[in-house]
Amino acid sequence: MKQKKKNKGFTFICSFLPGAAEMYMGFMKLGLSLMTLFFLSFMIPAIFSANDVFICIAFILWFYGFFHARNIASLDDMDFMALKDQFIWEEFTEGRPMKISGKTGRKWFAVLLIVFGCGILWSSFRNIFFQFIPDELWEMLYPVINRIPETILAIVIIFIGIRMILGKKEELNGEADENA
Repeated sequence: MKQKKKNKGFTFICSFLPGAAEMYMGFMKLGLSLMTLFFLSFMIPAIFSANDVFICIAFILWFYGFFHARNIASLDDMDFMALKDQFIWEEFTEGRPMKISGKTGRKWFAVLLIVFGCGILWSSFRNIFFQFIPDELWEMLYPVINRIPETILAIVIIFIGIRMILGKKEELNGEADENA
């Protein structure tokens, strides 16, 4: 689809849904990736009952999407035509490849599918499991059992953060050794 500036009023209305204005102007990859991230920011916390902590990500993505669409719509014709239709995360890598091989990408996608599947299974079977617990024990165990998905998600996020820090530290140490 060819990118084209369109009706400013309708573009403004579409700006309220992250990615919709970009898609309306012909930037399908950009719009679809932004919209996907926005809806995932609601789905993931809902699956893991972590709305109170992670809902801020949805707000940040909404504001980013709104102003991103407004900035694209306000570009002059020459700059507008120079924009490439690329995924939203490619804007932040400045044209450098993300260095994710097909094998690595499949592995992370598989991990995400497993995590989503576990969250959905937990939501489905939690009520069945709770019927087998006596009422006296239920009041004591409910706070612990109900927070298991959130706890697992928090542990995964902390683990990923530590891995990212250690990976960056190793990368910096490697560059320091090369410069020495």
